[in-house]
Amino acid sequence: MRHTEDIIQRLLRIRKARSLSESPSMSENEVQVLRDFIIENRRQVPPFALSHFDRLEASGKMGLAEVVEKKCASCGAVVPDDEIDYLVKNKNIGVCDNCFAFIYMPDEKFNDDGFFEKLLGK
Repeated sequence: MRHTEDIIQRLLRIRKARSLSESPSMSENEVQVLRDFIIENRRQVPPFALSHFDRLEASGKMGLAEVVEKKCASCGAVVPDDEIDYLVKNKNIGVCDNCFAFIYMPDEKFNDDGFFEKLLGK
């Protein structure tokens, strides 16, 4: 997996694991597995990206958002065509000019169908 794709995947999984760990339906063991997973994945994300993501998420905003129909999924701002070309061509991460969330182009490799069920042994 390319480096930027890896960062996107890890940030998406950190967000999902955090959400799952706060669910009242999770057992203590499952919450611990998710917390360990979060810690390990946070270690794999460059500090600049992690701090930017954390700062936005802590303020109630999305730290990472897809570009959907040429708009940031976090705030709805139009993403310029040259930025979209850059994201598509280089499979890279950008930053929304309006809400400052990291933005990326959706790709099937970012779908986590079944990932957390396997992690939790469900």
